[in-house]
Amino acid sequence: MRFLKIFSTLSLLAFSANAAYWDNVERTELYEMLEKSVPVMHVTMPDSTWSEMVQKAQISNQSQNTYFEVEANMKFIYEGNEEDYTINFKLGGKSSTEFSRPGYNIKIKGSDKTLHGTKNFRLRSDQRDPTYMRTKLSTEVIQKSGLIAVEAGYVELFVNDDYMGFWVISDSIKKNWLKRKFGDEREEVRTLYQCKADGIRFDDGTAKSKCVNSNEDIADYMEPFYTFVDQVNAAKTRADLEKIMDVDNFLKYIAWEYLIGSWDHILGPFGHNIYWYQQPNGKWVYLPYDFDLDLGSCMWDDQFSIKSYFKGEGEIDFPAISFKDFELDHPIIKILVHDDDTRFRELLGDVVSKVFNPDTLLTRIEELKEFVAPYVKNNIETGAGKINKICPKQCLWTYQEFLDNIEYTYVYDTHDYVKAFGLKYWIRRRYNSAAAYYGINTNATSSDKKHKLIEPRPEPVILYPYRVNDVVEKISDRMSYHHYGEPLPDYTPDKSYSDDRVPVLGINQYNVERLSKGTEPSKPSEPKTEECWSEALGYKCCSKGCDAVVLAIDNSGNWGAENGEWCGIQCDFEKDECPGKKYGYSCCETCDVYLNDDEGKWGVDNGYWCSIKTSCQ
Repeated sequence: MRFLKIFSTLSLLAFSANAAYWDNVERTELYEMLEKSVPVMHVTMPDSTWSEMVQKAQISNQSQNTYFEVEANMKFIYEGNEEDYTINFKLGGKSSTEFSRPGYNIKIKGSDKTLHGTKNFRLRSDQRDPTYMRTKLSTEVIQKSGLIAVEAGYVELFVNDDYMGFWVISDSIKKNWLKRKFGDEREEVRTLYQCKADGIRFDDGTAKSKCVNSNEDIADYMEPFYTFVDQVNAAKTRADLEKIMDVDNFLKYIAWEYLIGSWDHILGPFGHNIYWYQQPNGKWVYLPYDFDLDLGSCMWDDQFSIKSYFKGEGEIDFPAISFKDFELDHPIIKILVHDDDTRFRELLGDVVSKVFNPDTLLTRIEELKEFVAPYVKNNIETGAGKINKICPKQCLWTYQEFLDNIEYTYVYDTHDYVKAFGLKYWIRRRYNSAAAYYGINTNATSSDKKHKLIEPRPEPVILYPYRVNDVVEKISDRMSYHHYGEPLPDYTPDKSYSDDRVPVLGINQYNVERLSKGTEPSKPSEPKTEECWSEALGYKCCSKGCDAVVLAIDNSGNWGAENGEWCGIQCDFEKDECPGKKYGYSCCETCDVYLNDDEGKWGVDNGYWCSIKTSCQ
């Protein structure tokens, strides 16, 4: 099949230099801009107000958080252009507030004002991550898998002309974000629940006692979420869960969690940094956030004390652990994965093919390293933004440790008890482990087979021992390097590899249906044939006929997808007055042309590309 290039629905900016990497990924305008250069945010307020905020940041334990908030002004400077905003500026973060560079939460004031599409966002120092890449890479794995993500990028910050350093910026899941990602136009969102406290599970009652309604004005409105928790705990089969949640979508996030080694979300002992959102169609979806401790960061043996490998000689090589031995015995996971992992394997295989493979990620890491290196070096040399003077933790990474942890070196700050597997080590070791267990082709040279599932599925294999010898190299009084087991062989990524297929498996079904229903041009006549053309190729016909969204085109015809499977679209699109209908776009309401290419004339309706009618002159 020839797969279509989907235009960004939120921006008409030119594509970035790395456009191919972002093919088929819808992004918010701000985060498209951040791929090109690092903007500067100048926040200003009265000196006395800033002094008070700095004083409020002097804490030694996260339980002392004040979340102090003030109104301020912000000048956003991007490639020589300046924009002015009024903002709410707030101390933010949870455990990160125990470090010297606490985070900030920002809201653009004014009902119709956003920062290039984003109204609420967070600035985080990500001090525990020597590479400054874990949040960005983890987010990109979500996005390139076709899942909805809190997007991320980088900015520099000044407060009252004091340089505060280099920061990771990411979305905050609020009403504006739900409108942008789900088309939720409701004035009041009542069914968005945040699970932020430590130690949350469905099966032990803690989801009910620790998750909260994100809308503080209706904090007591918990009944829908309590009912959802009860339904999850009562479920016995996948069919039970499909009645209340988007199961494949949830499972693809779970595949992502396993691949990046997340212990800070639902699979791990903390079970937090997630939202549960009941969509307008009544189905619940899972929305994770906060990714600085993913990809092998701060993993401790006692987090997995219920597992058989907890005790033994040597150190636990966490990227080698199978999914069953990694997740902490959640009943919902038993139903959806362990009872029959066929669907989970397909979803995980899709994530691997599209992004979580050494060819894609090792290449991307080199690009990001070149992009962030001068800013990281400046952060280290200036110590900018360290306003918490009584904090117990500093994370005094050196520039060399930044470089080494990007590669294969396990770094351990024994003073602040912060450690991290090398980024490339984690990715390659986890990829190899997943490939051996789920049957993924690691030896093929062609893109149509490389990093793809092998069928029929081979017998699962545990590739590496869970516990390995650890050679410790002391670097300084506070830093040591750890060398686990046998080193991986050299690997040169294939920069030509890509999986450019439009993500279909596990994508949010509410959005598929919502966007499909929004396509209302005149219906072409149906071909009068007894048999759908795709049935001869082993695929069903799409039940929506001409209203099905076209995801791909080949010599056989137009293809859509239903229930995670390809289907043929039985329709004579050539008779439609909108040439772009066959590419999955709706008719424009006006005749204003923004782009003219070989496929036709294109306009924009409500921030989305649309096809200009042939009747327009």
